[in-house]
Parts: sequence; C-alpha cells; structure tokens
Amino acid sequence: MGHLSKKGHDRMTKFLIGLLLGLILGVAGASAFLITAGGGDYFVGASPRVRELEASLREADQERQWLRGRLSEATELGNRLESRFITLAARFEALGGKAADPIPSPDAKLPKTAPSAPPVATKPLAKPPTPATAPAAAPAAQPSAAQLSDPQPSAAPTPPTKTN
Repeated sequence: MGHLSKKGHDRMTKFLIGLLLGLILGVAGASAFLITAGGGDYFVGASPRVRELEASLREADQERQWLRGRLSEATELGNRLESRFITLAARFEALGGKAADPIPSPDAKLPKTAPSAPPVATKPLAKPPTPATAPAAAPAAQPSAAQLSDPQPSAAPTPPTKTN
C-alpha cells in the first residue's frame, strides 16, 4: 500500500463528493415525494400511537351513540310524565271545582318586582287544627286504564364495555 498518486487522490475526492451529494439529493427527493404524494400516510398510520388514538375514537363514538339513545329515552319519559301531570291536574281541578293557577313555563320570564320589605314577625296560632276539625280530604282517585296499561320504565341499560 503505497502512496496514492495525485491522479488517484483527485478521483477519490470526486467520488466522495459525488456520493455525499447523491445521498443528500436522495434524502431530499424521498422527503419531497413522501410529503407531496401522501406516501408518509402509511408511516403515520402504522404507528402504534395513531392506532391507539383510532381505537379510542371508535370507543368514544360508540359511547356517544349509546348516550344519544339514553337521551331520547329520557326525553320520551319526560314527555310521558308531563302528559300524566297535565291529566292529573285536570282531574284535580274537576274534583276541586275551581281552576288552579296556571303553572308558569320554565322558559317564561318572571315579572320584575320591587324589593319587598322584610317579613313582619307574626304571632303563632294558639292551637293547630286537629284531625277532627281539619277539612276532609278528597277520596283517592282510581288510576285510569291508560295508566294501568302503560308499562313502567325498565332498568337502565349499561353502557358498552371497552375492548382493548
């Protein structure tokens, strides 16, 4: 192994510069291809973290669908209770013989009132009414056929279980 000649040294230098330049251009070209052609999607999709996030997203979608079903059940139950309450209020009015004050809607705005004076202390009643002197209560009403045929809501279903 002797000394390289000047000619051999120049050839070696040109080869190394060409090799390094080719390596740099190859990495830049491959990067440009992966960015513009969507080739990097495979690498991103194959990563374990992305797969874990996709599984968690699927579980969240399933849970959201389950909650949406529960919300519709609760809304339906609320509507049924509201209709029963309205029916009961009408029956109560018929039994009492006088109309009750209308029930304000929760969406209705309350009238603005001026601040009132603090309550005045009153003297307690001398003697509370006894059962003998208290007014007689109305007889208990029998449930209607519609109320008897309406099934009670079943136990709440459980949410979907998570699978790994």
